[in-house]
Amino acid sequence: MKEKVSDEFKKEAVRLVLTSGKTQRQIAKELGVSEWSISTWKKEIDLEHDSNKEIKISAEERIRLLEKEKSILRQERDI
Repeated sequence: MKEKVSDEFKKEAVRLVLTSGKTQRQIAKELGVSEWSISTWKKEIDLEHDSNKEIKISAEERIRLLEKEKSILRQERDI
């Protein structure tokens, strides 16, 4: 019998795939779920959030992602 997964768990798994820099495979393995499950959850969330809206991420996470992108762009520029 399969265990029911909470909506919060699904949303967090999808958020990790979108923001952590890790692959969906890595996140699935870390969480003990299948890649297929995460793909299904992402589709559900996309439908729920009108597929044009992003999952809300914290301001701290957004800043971290932007800093990472800025660093990469500076490295590319310097080359």
